[in-house]
This record gives sequence, structure tokens and C-alpha cells, in this order.
Amino acid sequence: MSRRWVILAVAAQLLVLLWMAGEREWVFRTGQVVYLRTAPIDPRDLFRGDFVRLQYEINSVRRADVDEAIASRGTERRRHEVVYTRLRPSGEGRYEAAGTSTTRPADGPFLRGRTEDSWRMGWRGGGHFFVKYGIEQLFVEQGRGKAIEERRGTRDGLQVPMEVEVAVASSGTAVIRGYRWSRLGMKLEMLRRPARRVRNAPPPEGPLSPKLRVTLANVSDAPLTVADAGEHCAFHLVPVAWAPQLYPPASPACSAGQMAPEMITLAPGQIYSAELDLSEPRWHVLAAGKAVEIGALQGLAQFRIEYRTPEAAPAAAGERSAWRGRMASQAFTANGVVD
Repeated sequence: MSRRWVILAVAAQLLVLLWMAGEREWVFRTGQVVYLRTAPIDPRDLFRGDFVRLQYEINSVRRADVDEAIASRGTERRRHEVVYTRLRPSGEGRYEAAGTSTTRPADGPFLRGRTEDSWRMGWRGGGHFFVKYGIEQLFVEQGRGKAIEERRGTRDGLQVPMEVEVAVASSGTAVIRGYRWSRLGMKLEMLRRPARRVRNAPPPEGPLSPKLRVTLANVSDAPLTVADAGEHCAFHLVPVAWAPQLYPPASPACSAGQMAPEMITLAPGQIYSAELDLSEPRWHVLAAGKAVEIGALQGLAQFRIEYRTPEAAPAAAGERSAWRGRMASQAFTANGVVD
């Protein structure tokens, strides 16, 4: 009798595994295809062969982007709670998060995920929490993990985002199909770091905020068109996802007269750079109702520079070579230290 139960238990486990494998294969072949932007973290696991550990932009969910059922719980977390993240197009076949809920959306595309609970996941200072969707590992051929890391770039150099091709079922289950590289790369350089501030001492003379250079590079093998507007209005200052306090812009980035885009066509390997002095009023943020430089903020404040294709640019470009969407730089502190 005991032997029969053992056989039945083993058979049940095999059936579950076969069902799971069959479901993934079905999603792989029939699911809606989307591209999700991500960055590799770790190129190798000696026990499982080469793989790239992935962290997506949509893994980090801001409190402002969740439904009331989640937000009302404050800092309370439920480990492995099922949530659903809606997706919306963001250009170039990519998709981004459009809100997260504990209720399954009526239509797609959306991803089904589970909340995490560890020292670096969950509400960070009340700002956001972390969700995993079962697509956080990409297995590659032996020896390819390091090559992917090198293509992705370094902290101080040009970075090229990986965009993972994912098939999404109507249930929200997702399966990785492959990956591609962004046609556009970005580099962040600090041209000026402000003088160090001393606690309880008067602010140092000169600008309190850094000056930096942001470079866009055509990393494809064909001409690529990007767009900018007067005074580099295609570039925006945004807080990092995990910021405990958000500082909104003190004023619109640019006036209506400055928003007519200039189209810049880059040959393969060619770059376009913008120098941004964050001490200028255009980059000021609101803190306690006042417009201040980011360098005047108290505590640890981190930001990114985000390039966004001007709204008028796609129509003005009217060609397949035009790059559309948004791309964010590495995080940096208000005193000019790059993360």
C-alpha cells in the first residue's frame, strides 16, 4: 500500500511539472509579444550554467502607481501577494507599467506577479515596493553571460539597455522569448561637482548643484534620428524610483515656444551631447513650497536625467529611423556622485 502511494505521489509531481512546461510552451508560442527594458545584474551561476539575472523597470512599483487596496495598508507588506501590473506601449515595441492592482484587469496586456519581502524589497522609505514576475533570469549559451555584461556597458561609460522579448498570456503569465539591444545608448558625465557642504555651516560659495553632460549614441548599424528642443527641453530631471520623498519640478521644463523639435540624424557610432547645469532655475525643484536647487536639499536625494522624445517629434520625423520613447541615466546624488 505504501509503495502505491509513493508511486501516485511521484506521478502527481510529474504531471504538475508536465503541465507547467506545457503551459509555458503554449504561452511562448501564442502569447502577446512585448519588449521590457532591463539591466543585467549577475552574469554567472556556477551551479546552473550561464545566465543573466534581470531587473526590469517594472519590478519597482511606486506607491503612487498602486490601487487603493494596496496603498491603504501603509507600510504593511504581504509576502508573495499576487498583484497585476498593467502595461502600455512606450515606443519601439517596448511596454512600461501603467499601474499595479490586487485585482486582475479586465483586459490586457498585463503581468501577474508576486510581491517580495527582504531588506531591499518592499516599501523603501514609503516610496515603492518590489514585484517579481517569473522572468528575472535569462539563460544563455555557455560563455555568453560575460559578453552580455560587456555590451551593457560600465557605470562610467556608455550604457546600452537590454530589451527582453516576453510573451504574455491572457492570464498575465509571462515567458521570455529572447532579447535585443536598444538602438540608442546613453552616457552620463559629471563636468562639475559642487563644493562639499558641512552640516550646520553656511552653504559654500558658488553653485550648489552639479553640471553634467548627457550623451546619446547611435549603437545600431543604421542611421538613427533623435529629437531635441530649445535649451535641451527633451531632457528631464526625475527622482529615483526608491526616493522616500519626491521633489516635483518648480516650473515647466520649457515654454511652448521652445518645444518645436530639432531632428538630429546620427550615423552608426555618432553621438549627440547636451550639457546641463542643474544650478540654473530651469532645474529647480519644489521643497516645502519653495523653488530650490537640488544641491540645497537636506538628506540623501537622488535623481536621474531622462531623455524623452518630444511629442511632436514622431510626426515630424515621419520615418522608421526615428527613435521614440524615453531613456534614463544612472542615478546620481545632488552633490554629483554617480550611483
